[in-house]
Amino acid sequence: MEQRRYFEQLDAVDPLRNIRAQFDLHDDRIFFNGNSLGPPPLGTAKRLEEAMRRWRDDMNAGWWDHRWLQLPTLTGDRIGGIIGAAPGQVVVGESTSVNLFKLLCGAVELQSGSERSVILTDRDNFPSDLYIADGITRYVHRQATVRRVPVDEIIDQIDSDVAVVTLSHVDYRTAQLLPMRRINERAHEAGALVLWDLSHSAGVVPLELDAAGTDLAVGCGYKYLNGGPGAPGYMYVAHRLLPRFEQPITGWLGHTRPFDFTGDYQPDPGIARLTTGCPPLLSLLALDEGVTLTAQADPAAVRAKSVALSEEFIALAGARLARYGVEVTGPVDSAQRGSHVSLHSEAAEPLAKGLAARGFHLELRPPDLLRFGLAPLYIRHVDVFDCVAAMEQLLAEETADSAPRQ
Repeated sequence: MEQRRYFEQLDAVDPLRNIRAQFDLHDDRIFFNGNSLGPPPLGTAKRLEEAMRRWRDDMNAGWWDHRWLQLPTLTGDRIGGIIGAAPGQVVVGESTSVNLFKLLCGAVELQSGSERSVILTDRDNFPSDLYIADGITRYVHRQATVRRVPVDEIIDQIDSDVAVVTLSHVDYRTAQLLPMRRINERAHEAGALVLWDLSHSAGVVPLELDAAGTDLAVGCGYKYLNGGPGAPGYMYVAHRLLPRFEQPITGWLGHTRPFDFTGDYQPDPGIARLTTGCPPLLSLLALDEGVTLTAQADPAAVRAKSVALSEEFIALAGARLARYGVEVTGPVDSAQRGSHVSLHSEAAEPLAKGLAARGFHLELRPPDLLRFGLAPLYIRHVDVFDCVAAMEQLLAEETADSAPRQ
């Protein structure tokens, strides 16, 4: 097919093709669910096997001899390089939800001397983010309240009552990309802080947290950073806030001298104050491998390919699927879109099953939403073409089966 050859030619000159070769991928499966769980790098298994040997042979010495205890900050700095943060501002911690709890509590506490008591958020934010915010006002900062508004009203709602704005940089359903710098600037004009969830943007959307004046951020390790199932998340706190930033889960490894084992807590002067207990070493090593591979890619090339894949997917879906009632959700403008495309279809569930049977794996969000993660490090242009062609064929077969018999 001439059109398919065009997409194959794009792959032949893809500047990221050598990075794709460093992932452990199946020849007969295409993973469009990297916005939920990325595939393993080839180096991950070797890294974990090496850690297992050290665990067996060195036992407790590994914490010092192999710098295991330093890995949360070492990996944090590697993530910082991906998200535009200078060293000493990012640390790997617990799950994204626990990390959000820590930073959101700390942000509200920073504003405790003022009359500000509102946590402002998008009413359609990721549910866990909403639950965390509600829980903080119920159990920790009971004087605070959560204000949920439509995302397009966020900037207008930032007023003198707002202590902190908490938002997802890229919407997990529609892929809408929010203007980080503009929201940061408006919040700072009003005296508020901003806490960003980067789970659907880090690794695929260029980020310059320091340059954008970002205050706080959290992110996921198992999506576009390819850290593996349940990989720990990370936290960013700007240098200017660190000296007075406090978080509520004050465990021993956040102490300035953890091995003094004193009874009184004294927070580490730097980013380590955000840590709590021993790091989940095996998960952290897998994350470090994913982050190291992700950091090899030129961010400009990653974004350029992300935009190209999205535009190709949207154009093909419009040309070949629209007549079957399939609609693209979210922004069409690539400048306002992250790196996944969602399709609305009444046939979403059978489509997802049919695609999986043909080797195309994606995310079904019941009842009628299909999400396709277009991870530039390993998704090819021809994968997009083949997937849309498969959907067209499935829909055509379903239409033929449902047509009345003469």
